[in-house]
Amino acid sequence: MEDQSVPTVIYPRNGHPFLTPAIPNDSATAPCRTEILEALFTVLPQPLCGFDEHRRVLFANPASAALVGYRVEQLVGDYEWLLSPTDTPRWRRFLREVHGSKASRSTFFRLRHRGGDWLWVHAAAVAVPVGGARLIAVTWKDCSGGLCEDPRTISAET
Repeated sequence: MEDQSVPTVIYPRNGHPFLTPAIPNDSATAPCRTEILEALFTVLPQPLCGFDEHRRVLFANPASAALVGYRVEQLVGDYEWLLSPTDTPRWRRFLREVHGSKASRSTFFRLRHRGGDWLWVHAAAVAVPVGGARLIAVTWKDCSGGLCEDPRTISAET
């Protein structure tokens, strides 16, 4: 049974913090666009991961690795081992909905830190076209230390 205690929030694209680069979509600029996105993701101070349509991590930046206490290369591939088992079905639905939409979405999940603690994190995601495919970019914010609203108190209407 899916955990229904924390809602998923849908934002219009213009209401989301992601910035889509204005680079023409042609074969001559595709490698350049990919390199620019990779460089941006690497230096971004906010934890960010890029997922494919199969929920595999294609890219994790150093800030996302620091959030959970693992190395970047440990996060690439299957990511669900970091999720609370009760959050996994909602996580799968969340990524599926983002992949099939032009709108961004956000919600809360629990991630396992390397030290054994569970972190409440706010996840904001949007599907970004990259090289003919759709990459799902997810940013994370640690909410376990009271840095954002308690995810358990958010009403279902938000």
